[in-house]
Amino acid sequence: MTSNAISWNIVKKDVDPGFTVKATLSRKVAKLTRRLAGFAPETLHLQVLLERLPKKGAFTAKFTLRLPSHILHSEKSAENLPAAIDSATEALAREVDSLRSKLRGDYRWKRPAWRARLNEEKTLMFAEPVEDETGPQTLAEVVASLIAAHDEQLLAHARRVLHMAELTGDIPTGAIDARDSVNEVVRICLAALEKKPSDLTYEEWFYRLVAEETGRQIREFTEETRLRVSPIGETSRSQTEAADNAESPLQWVVSEITPDEDLPEERIPDPAVIPPSVEVSGHELVKILDHEVKTWPPAEREVFELHYLVGFNEAETAAICSQTKEEVDASLRKIELRLRDFLRQATAIPGR
Repeated sequence: MTSNAISWNIVKKDVDPGFTVKATLSRKVAKLTRRLAGFAPETLHLQVLLERLPKKGAFTAKFTLRLPSHILHSEKSAENLPAAIDSATEALAREVDSLRSKLRGDYRWKRPAWRARLNEEKTLMFAEPVEDETGPQTLAEVVASLIAAHDEQLLAHARRVLHMAELTGDIPTGAIDARDSVNEVVRICLAALEKKPSDLTYEEWFYRLVAEETGRQIREFTEETRLRVSPIGETSRSQTEAADNAESPLQWVVSEITPDEDLPEERIPDPAVIPPSVEVSGHELVKILDHEVKTWPPAEREVFELHYLVGFNEAETAAICSQTKEEVDASLRKIELRLRDFLRQATAIPGR
């Protein structure tokens, strides 16, 4: 498969599409590529399910498109298979257009320079469909592949959440393993796909479940500890070490709170923020920031984590936290003031 090829597979139920139908399907699928410009091809996969419905005397075509953070669906039925394929393809195209319309709310999509950059990228294409009985056969398998692609980020997020719980004294160091939390999230997702809130993307749902699962484990550990006769000491430092070894979030924090010139990628330094002195390394600054953040209200800590460290925008953060966008905006204004004050104090050069 070439580097710009999108993978896809066909699942057949009580139907054996002939050469003509497969050729029609390939042409219809190929037309979707122009709508997928800007997405990395390796993050995409299309599953096409073709099914004959004998009792209804009809055929159904179901399209499931896995994107980096979304899974889009379309399903159409008709008296013949080509008509069902045609309708399902058009419906999926509308779903992609709707998603791209939302993404265009991002400042980048509005600028000619960004659109020109997209046009310079390699033209996408769909590869030949993989062999029968290979590739994801069910929605659960599509979701499993998506959550697997997000595993590293979800694990880092769970580690930071648990590390903060250790700093606040809610749990001893190493009491809860982040990998166990993420594994339970995977189990919940695949066992109850129908419980995904319709107003959340799959990615947002994953992060909400991480918050719910880590919170549940922290509460259970606290309750079990309360019922025990003898207190439990520190069992392991693996959690703290994992958090310390995670990629430093400092660069994201600084880039977020410095003012824009035209675009966020055209940052200019805030003259009020003094560059870090040689006495304070980046690693030390992150540790100091951790101890600063632990004193914040829990709701602000959650917004800080999701917006500044994970990278969700205000609307996505609100959806994950079950807050209104206005509440998140208010928290972000407070957090920005806290961070500016923190950076001024923590990075001030002695004697200046």
